[in-house]
Amino acid sequence: MNRNEIIKVLKKYNFNPKKYVVISGAAMVLYGFKDETPDIDIAVTKEYEKELLENYKCELENITKDGKKAYMIDDVINFAANHYKRSKEYVNNFPVMKVKDLIELKQKLNRTKDKKDLKLIFDKLK
Repeated sequence: MNRNEIIKVLKKYNFNPKKYVVISGAAMVLYGFKDETPDIDIAVTKEYEKELLENYKCELENITKDGKKAYMIDDVINFAANHYKRSKEYVNNFPVMKVKDLIELKQKLNRTKDKKDLKLIFDKLK
């Protein structure tokens, strides 16, 4: 998904901007650090997670080692209460994880793709 596709999907779902934040790859696309991402990851409040599970057809995507669950809506929105922070900024009127928090998340996850993403971020910030 490119920037325009992400914006179109977020408009379609019309999530409550006070209860979620765009994170990870989709945040990188919205900031212009990379051109596309396979899905839209959002972090939600614990209460909003329950609301989404009640109001959308959600599939369990995975369970972390510490028992935290992540879900998918329509194979396009990946959400969980993990990684939710109140600090955010608005990009194209959507709540997006602040760049410093995005860097922190990518460093914490430390997967091969996260290391590549960090290089993209730091190269653009120079």
